[in-house]
Amino acid sequence: MNRGRARIGLAWLVLVAMPLVAAAAPEDFQGEWLLALERGATVDYGKLAFESSPEGMRAYIDGGPVNVIFGRNDSVTVTLDWSDSGDRLHESLLEGRLSDGMITGQILENGARVGTWRAVPEAERTRILKPSKLPPDLLDLSGLWSVGSRGTHKDTFDLTPEGREVDEAYDPTLDDPHLRCVAGGLIRMLDGPFPIEIIPRQDHLLILFQYFEEQQRIYTDGRGFPEDLENTPMGYSIGRWEGSTLVVETRGLSEAVWDSRGMPISDEARVIQRLYLDESGNLHNEITLHDPRYYNRPVLRHAYWTYDPDAGHQEYDCDPHSFYRTLDIEGRLDEYWGRSRTRR
Repeated sequence: MNRGRARIGLAWLVLVAMPLVAAAAPEDFQGEWLLALERGATVDYGKLAFESSPEGMRAYIDGGPVNVIFGRNDSVTVTLDWSDSGDRLHESLLEGRLSDGMITGQILENGARVGTWRAVPEAERTRILKPSKLPPDLLDLSGLWSVGSRGTHKDTFDLTPEGREVDEAYDPTLDDPHLRCVAGGLIRMLDGPFPIEIIPRQDHLLILFQYFEEQQRIYTDGRGFPEDLENTPMGYSIGRWEGSTLVVETRGLSEAVWDSRGMPISDEARVIQRLYLDESGNLHNEITLHDPRYYNRPVLRHAYWTYDPDAGHQEYDCDPHSFYRTLDIEGRLDEYWGRSRTRR
């Protein structure tokens, strides 16, 4: 009997010890990773970051905090909150495993597998993105482009106390400028679902958005920002080439919101775009919002367009009558006028 108990005790010790030896080390995940979410034929890109803190390892996607759980055998589960093109909120579980310097796994929504994902260290991003190596004088960005991906479309971000106060005061049924047919500014144009047209000029690159018939002029003649820069919805953009990437900085932006659900942008914000082609000819646009007044960390979005000469550039039709008529019927017009000071 004693020998039998000894054997059972030894077996129990082995079973307990093995998982402890194989447990994941969260510090192995620390750093920035290029994230690629694959759902069918679509690939959405973003940035996944793991950072050490006194409370343990924290995770962020595109600058917004996400829940993270580290498990056995170098496994990790990240919860991604995101909104679709109709601004409906979704939640996806990214279950993955770290192996050979890459994280790979599956995307789950409501318990069902809907795709796969992978992430490589930011320094090795070319393993996934494969950017074109053509020099600027051989790059042709002109023509019509259709939306290929709008990125991960992360929904919530790390707001400052002032940013949180402004966001909580925002009412999407009254304050969203798009409801009254007013363009929502640079970020929302770059995130629009409609085609764009790029026209090279002698001293600038002209981007025409079908969305609200807006336009962005990116000056490429080496000029600086005007000293008396006036804030406007699209701001003032200056571009310079870094190898085969056009780096664009925009200042002078009016206050706006990130999307129809809110997320404020202050008039002190600065936007950096990185435009480049990949080997398949897709035009990538990596957008970073620097707004320390409203956000504790930069907010990112990695979208890309596909060349589509048949897309056409149709007139954008929007009639604000239905918005005001609905408010009138609901008896909310006075409420709408009273919010003019806080409206974006």
